[in-house]
Amino acid sequence: MQNTIKNIIFDFGGVVFHIEEKRTIDAFAQLYHCSGKQALEYLFANDLFFSFECGKISVPDFIAHLQSIAPQPITKEQILAAWNAILVGYPPEHIPLLLALKKKYRTFLLSNTNEIHTGEFPHIAQRQQLGIQSNHDLFEKVWYSNEIGMRKPNPEIFEFALRDANLKAEETLFVDDLAENVAAAATVGIHTIQITKDKGIMQIFGNWI
Repeated sequence: MQNTIKNIIFDFGGVVFHIEEKRTIDAFAQLYHCSGKQALEYLFANDLFFSFECGKISVPDFIAHLQSIAPQPITKEQILAAWNAILVGYPPEHIPLLLALKKKYRTFLLSNTNEIHTGEFPHIAQRQQLGIQSNHDLFEKVWYSNEIGMRKPNPEIFEFALRDANLKAEETLFVDDLAENVAAAATVGIHTIQITKDKGIMQIFGNWI
């Protein structure tokens, strides 16, 4: 497959960037004085989260909703800290790998995310002193779900990416850690690889550069 690939589309969280969802769930469980399971339901059991990831809900409205369901008053700052707790950081070894791949292939980022997190990514990169200012330094083009109004695993997001960058599906590889996203990309003819705990981008692409 490597010989036929000219373009690589990467997912972000769990692939390029280290995330721990439990940190955010635990943080909201403390704010709401409830179990982790209940906190998970508060955050993701309705369409609000998915609308937020598609840019259909503003940050103030999202924060106001999270405040409205709290058992006692909580501040915007508390919510932002809890929401961003999921963001652990860039594995430093990923940066030279991605920069090297960018020189040999057309590389892209396609991420389900939200306005709060996209605003935080550059700050994290700069705090880690990785030699990059933002994800735009690592890829030819970056597609965030909240900016393009669609999210994975809807196949239309992959069709959009192919059109937007003038890519041929048969020359394109998509890399994600979620099986449903990988399966959706395959339906439009894109080659796919699923990231696992034992097979990250260092193991997959170490001999591609």
